[in-house]
Amino acid sequence: MSSGRSDIAQTVIASASKAIALSLLGFVLAYWTWAWCAPSPLPRAMEIPAPPAHLAAAGNLFGVVQGDAHADAPTGLAVKLLGVIAGQPEGSGYALLQLDARETRVVRAGGDLAPGIHVERVLPQRVILQRNGSRETLVWPHPAQTPATTPDNPAR
Repeated sequence: MSSGRSDIAQTVIASASKAIALSLLGFVLAYWTWAWCAPSPLPRAMEIPAPPAHLAAAGNLFGVVQGDAHADAPTGLAVKLLGVIAGQPEGSGYALLQLDARETRVVRAGGDLAPGIHVERVLPQRVILQRNGSRETLVWPHPAQTPATTPDNPAR
């Protein structure tokens, strides 16, 4: 009877080892299938560094925009200049303007921004508005602080 028990024990051990081997094979196949066929992860967002200080010194490399004698009064309107596309001849183009922090509009030079407000000229650094017959200037907002313009490396 001992040979009957040893046959059963051998059968159980053989079946258990086959089950373990097939399970391990399944895990290995699943791992490599996922490794080869899985979607690639999204790239990390790159942190945008601040511009180096020596670049700020090159701001007026090609000269400074001369003032316009016709428009010297800043505007008192709740209009913010967001962008310009200045064209040729000078004064033509489009301006991206924000009205009262709730509405954004693109207005062509010569067009009306709102009732009583006419966009007269679009220049690279400012927009000249005409409100009820008086000219007003809308300029780019100035940053709170300007970076230091000291060179990082002395001249060689």
